Parts: sequence; C-alpha cells; structure tokens
Amino acid sequence: MILQRRRLFGAIAGASVALAGLTASSASALVAPVAAGPPKPVNVADLDFNGFFPSATRVRVGDSVSFSINGFHTVSFLPAGQAPPPLIIPAASNPITGKLDAAGAGFWFNGQPNQVINPVVAAPSGAKKYAGKGYLNSGLPAPSGPPKPFVVKFTKAGSYTYFCLVHPGMKGVVKVVGKHRPVPSVKFDAAAALAQARAARTVALALRKVKPAANTVLAGNDGNGATAWLRFFPKSLSVKSGTTVEFKLSSKREVHTITFGPAAYTGEIEKTFTAPVANPAGPPTLVVNPLGAYPSDVPSLPPYTGANHGNGFEGSGILAAGPPLPSAVKITFTKPGVYSYECVVHPGMDGKITVTK
Repeated sequence: MILQRRRLFGAIAGASVALAGLTASSASALVAPVAAGPPKPVNVADLDFNGFFPSATRVRVGDSVSFSINGFHTVSFLPAGQAPPPLIIPAASNPITGKLDAAGAGFWFNGQPNQVINPVVAAPSGAKKYAGKGYLNSGLPAPSGPPKPFVVKFTKAGSYTYFCLVHPGMKGVVKVVGKHRPVPSVKFDAAAALAQARAARTVALALRKVKPAANTVLAGNDGNGATAWLRFFPKSLSVKSGTTVEFKLSSKREVHTITFGPAAYTGEIEKTFTAPVANPAGPPTLVVNPLGAYPSDVPSLPPYTGANHGNGFEGSGILAAGPPLPSAVKITFTKPGVYSYECVVHPGMDGKITVTK
C-alpha cells in the first residue's frame, strides 16, 4: 500500500501553489512518503519491484521523509565515499561442523566459515535526523511483518543518496533545499511514485516474454531497473539424457539458488535459509544455512541422476551478479526422470526439468 503523505498544517495551512506540482514556502513541516518496494500491490504472479518510489524526493530543511518498507529492504545513508557494506559475510569464528548428506557422508564445506547476515546491515543505526554525515540505517525488517515507517528528518541542505543494502543498485536521492524554497506537493509525489511503478510494470511484462537459448534456464529476467521476477524462465524444460543445462542469473539486484532434491528437504533449507543463533554480545546472529549458501559439490556440480547425496540433493549455492559468487552453473542430466528444483531464497520460485531417453 502507498503510505499516505500528510501535510502538518500550521498557521498558513492554505499556502498557495507557486509552481505546477509544487507547494510554496511554508512554516509547517512536511512528511514526504517514499516506498521501498512497490507503492501498492503489483498483482502480477511472481513479480516484485526492487526500487524506491519515487526514486527522487525534494523536501525543505526541517522536513522529514517517511519510508514505508514493502519487502525485504533497508533504507541506508552512508558516510561520504563509503561503499555499501555486503549483506552476507563469513563468520569470524565457529566454522561449519557435522553437516552430513542423506547417505551419511560429510559435505565438503565442513570446516568452512559459516556465512552470516552482516550485523552492520541487519541492525538499525544512527539518530533519525540526518545532516549528510555518518551512517543511518533502518535495519532489516523482521519476519513478523512490515515494520513501521522509517522516518528521517533532514536538518541540512544538500543532495543525499541512500541505498537498499539487500539489493545492489537499488538507491534513491533526497534533495534538501532551503526552508523557503518550493517543494513537490503531496499529490504530485504520490502521482510520481505510481507513474514510476506503472513504467516498471510495463518493462517487466515485456521482459516476461524472454526466450532463453536452447538448454538454458534464466533465474529471473530483471533488466537494469526495479523489476524483480521471482521465477525461472522457462519454469519447465524438457531435455534428452546427457544434456547439459546452464542455469544463469539474469538479475542485477537479486540473488538466487538452483537447488534440487525432495520437496521436504529443499523446503526445510528454504524455511531455515537464515536462522537466529544466540549471541552473548548482542542481538542474535543470523546464520545462512550452508546447504543453501554453498554449492553441494566442488569444484563443479557432478552429473545429476536423481540420487545425488543419497536423496537427490544438488545445489548451486548462492548465485549473484558479481564476484566472488558465480552468476551461472551447469548441470548435466544423465538419467530419465522428472526433477524439481527451487530457489531456496525466494519461497514459491520453483522449476522442473524433464529428462527423456
């Protein structure tokens, strides 16, 4: 839903409009809304948006922006010159131990570092007033439901870029002008957010028509903007035994996995993709399930027979748009059958490979 903007009217609540779509200078404070994620439900199966709506906001010194977080996003202002911190980092202690497959054999990643959600990303940080310096972060939303709006008051003129630390390239700008300068009205900004979302939807529907190369499956097909397809293209693929299929990430802002195995087994990985572990020094540490984080086999995935690791488990680990993580994986299918797989990061993102003689 769109967070409704409200003018906090003071003595001159009826100030005239100075320019089309702009409010004149006013003694009252403005609370401007921005949606992190779609400003209203997308209503298209498997489609989400990884963008800020509107992506550019203009307010006066002393005004606030209210960020509604509609999805798994952060709103993060960084110190000048600092790159966005990574979402997932290796733990400094307590390596992986005791992970066995269904046949009772140890996985190769025993002894490797656990991957954890970066506490710098996960935890809220900074006062909710911003003057262009320091680190201000909403933190990650809890799994219990959408958080309350993250409201930031801007106390110094300037142009401030902010980021979502979950989705690389997802950013917006708040332009803060003097107290007596005109700024967009509530109605104007709400219309701009909806227009931006409609444009993203149009792009997404065109991207949905993609026809991958032979024996290729795309994980998402998001283009370079806010589009986020949480599906495989195609969802079902039929190949002959002995065929190698390439699974390719086609997203700049999302990560995905290619995870084969029994539904109950892969579903449990999905359910526990991140799990809290007690931390005596502070909030629980969110540990990423190594069965989802790491590839099931190294240096490459072996041929798939439906019986791998005792129960048909084989996984790519996390695929990402850039190093050090891979963006594609190849699997050769050597036994006829119908094999289901999923992305264990995104519930409901499922696919099927049918192998014939």
